[in-house]
Amino acid sequence: MNKYLRWSFRQLYLFFFWPTQFSRESEGAEGDRLVDRLGVRLLHMLKLLPWMIALAVFVNGIRAVQPYRGAFFSTDALLFLVLCVASGLAFGMLFGLMSGVTFVLASVLAGSMFSLVLDTRAGVIVAGIAGGLIGGALRSVNFVVANCIAIFGSSVVAVLMKGGNMDIRVVTYILVFILAPFGIVGEIAGGAVGDAPRNKVFAWMSVGLAFLFGVIIFSQYGFAVGSATGITFVTLFGLIYFRSLTYPFNAALAAATYYAGRQHPQRLWKAWRWCPVAWNEVAWLPLPFLSKFLVLMVRRDRGEGFKQLAFIAAERKLQRRAVIAALIEIVINDLKADSLGSLSDVTERLNWTTGAPAELPEELITTLPRFDRVAQHVGQYLTLNSPYRRTEALGRALNEIEVLQRFIVVGRGRHAARLLQVANEWRRLLDEESEKVKALPRAMREIPNPFMYGNAVVETEHNVFAGRRDVVRQIEASLLGAAQAPTLLLQGPRRMGKTSILNQLPRLLGPDFAPAVVDCQNPAVTGSEATLLRYLSRALSEGLRRRRVPVEGLSAQQLAREPYAVFDEWLEKVERAMPSGMRALLCLDEYERLQAALEAGWGGPFLDALRHTFQHRPRVVLMFTGAHTFQELGPAWTDRFISARRMRVSFLGREDVELLLTRPIPEFDMTYAPGALDAMVAATNCHPFLTQAVAFELVQLLNEGQRREATTADVGEAVGRALVSGDAYFVNVWGDAGAGGQAILRALAAGEPPPDLPAARAWLREHDVIGADGDFAVEMMRRWVAARTSPAQRVME
Repeated sequence: MNKYLRWSFRQLYLFFFWPTQFSRESEGAEGDRLVDRLGVRLLHMLKLLPWMIALAVFVNGIRAVQPYRGAFFSTDALLFLVLCVASGLAFGMLFGLMSGVTFVLASVLAGSMFSLVLDTRAGVIVAGIAGGLIGGALRSVNFVVANCIAIFGSSVVAVLMKGGNMDIRVVTYILVFILAPFGIVGEIAGGAVGDAPRNKVFAWMSVGLAFLFGVIIFSQYGFAVGSATGITFVTLFGLIYFRSLTYPFNAALAAATYYAGRQHPQRLWKAWRWCPVAWNEVAWLPLPFLSKFLVLMVRRDRGEGFKQLAFIAAERKLQRRAVIAALIEIVINDLKADSLGSLSDVTERLNWTTGAPAELPEELITTLPRFDRVAQHVGQYLTLNSPYRRTEALGRALNEIEVLQRFIVVGRGRHAARLLQVANEWRRLLDEESEKVKALPRAMREIPNPFMYGNAVVETEHNVFAGRRDVVRQIEASLLGAAQAPTLLLQGPRRMGKTSILNQLPRLLGPDFAPAVVDCQNPAVTGSEATLLRYLSRALSEGLRRRRVPVEGLSAQQLAREPYAVFDEWLEKVERAMPSGMRALLCLDEYERLQAALEAGWGGPFLDALRHTFQHRPRVVLMFTGAHTFQELGPAWTDRFISARRMRVSFLGREDVELLLTRPIPEFDMTYAPGALDAMVAATNCHPFLTQAVAFELVQLLNEGQRREATTADVGEAVGRALVSGDAYFVNVWGDAGAGGQAILRALAAGEPPPDLPAARAWLREHDVIGADGDFAVEMMRRWVAARTSPAQRVME
């Protein structure tokens, strides 16, 4: 008995305060068929049968007693009571009556007030109609049907008790019965208890019913009674359905638990268990201090606090607004920082926002990534060892925060002012750190090292890009003034800076050209014709977008059928979209990778379509870049691009190298002793990659010794370091040279006459490994080959 009472009391608690959990427990999870679920629900209802009978008798007893003012045992009252109890038990238990008792109670109390106002038997009938109609409309389809049957039966019995007179009330009952199924719409639209769309449906339904009943009562009893009936119905419906009667208690309890948890942090979680939102699902109105309580819990224990936030967001949907308010406050608190170390930790502190239990406002969604970028730059600044790289990271953080401040100022939102305060505080911290860096004595600052090797120089790093004006002039000469621009081939050995040239084209060519670089090493290039054409269209659209020409690339669906025709039509749209005088330059970098498409069988038709398309599109120019000529790749290329203009990329000029080594960036303050620059040029012969590699190692060497002047000996040591750090480049050249080329290089390094291998010698000259005089073109290559072919090295190998 005790076990049943505990179980039943829990069910009643869930029923009145947590109806969605009650539905889950009563329906169970056994079986997917409707019959199985109804069977489980029926068994659950049968266990609650004693309580159902008690509640039905109590509620319907009140509804029957009030109109008769003590005539409880009259025949009509008892007959109506039996009818209500029987219909409620019969149909309600079959179709889930218990799930709607909370709402039925509200309608019953409203109907009881009608009875008190009217003081007639009509009040009993109206109460029955109101109770069944509203209760049914607020619950599931089955419950609507059950109550409609009960309403109709009750109405017929009541009319017969009056003597069978079919007056206007009969028409009213029938109309109400017909309108009742419209409650189904509210149930389907709403879903779980507390869903906002359904709440609106119910609110409008209550107003409509109040108007209907007011008209009915007005027609029977006059304006005063009809108005009182409508007002009473709406008032009671709102008070009961929205739990307004218990709100003062819930509000006081919420405030008391918050203050108790704030004053006694050790009892915070105990106080939370008494907060209404922790145990009451149907508290509609805002509870005071709830969002502050949630923030307090997260501060106390982030893991448990976010667990409770997720619980409320999922199980207390009526209070999601408090969850969102708490999340906003947590975000702003996490953004606050009083030092650079705390600022750099923001990235970790904001990790939870990617899986927030509720959707954050739009202004936070757009600004948080920008705050995160600033924090990441600061984190990089704090972890880097090179002072120059640290200064770069700090500068990027300052640029990001400036952009963020402007973005917040022009943006809109309730929280923009607080976000701007945080951004201003971050800016103050960064400005203070920047001033400290500038105030360091010159002797304590390292030489900035802008040199790089291994990666292409991007457009924004134009200060460390030297020369190549000759290549730019050749491109301009090929494009400007030509009615039909030829296909271009930018060819040169590896590591000569071809990709760096492509990256600089938007700056070097000016606004009348829209360069678009396609990296042919991307797997999409050799996937299929459609994926390659889609990749080309996206690259072109991105290049045009940089010139303020908005053009969308092609999608996979557009290229699914007849991809070449679709691509050609798209290029026609591109030409129409470009301003007069502008040309698009499509650059296929590392074009040799397209050889895989030829081997796959579809490369030949692709090259044919490419040549044909660009021949008929004079404002869209095609450029290939690679280490090989078309002749080296064979007739598949020479036959199609026989008229292509080749532009060779080779060593830099002496003047360009001297400018690069002495003034790569404005703050570069390293100097060279007499003969140091000559030694570097002699070692690298102005090879772009090797010049950058030796210069990088030279700056590193001087910083280690805390010196600012490079000597000839320093250059020699830097060359030795570059031979080690750039070993991959030399290995690559050595492997590409083949057996014949290796034999020639080995002989030259040993000072012996090289073998007579014309083809190998021609390849070495074409790739700038040896010069026109037949000797090594770069001294560093000689040193590397000599070291590799030495007896000691051969023993090690």
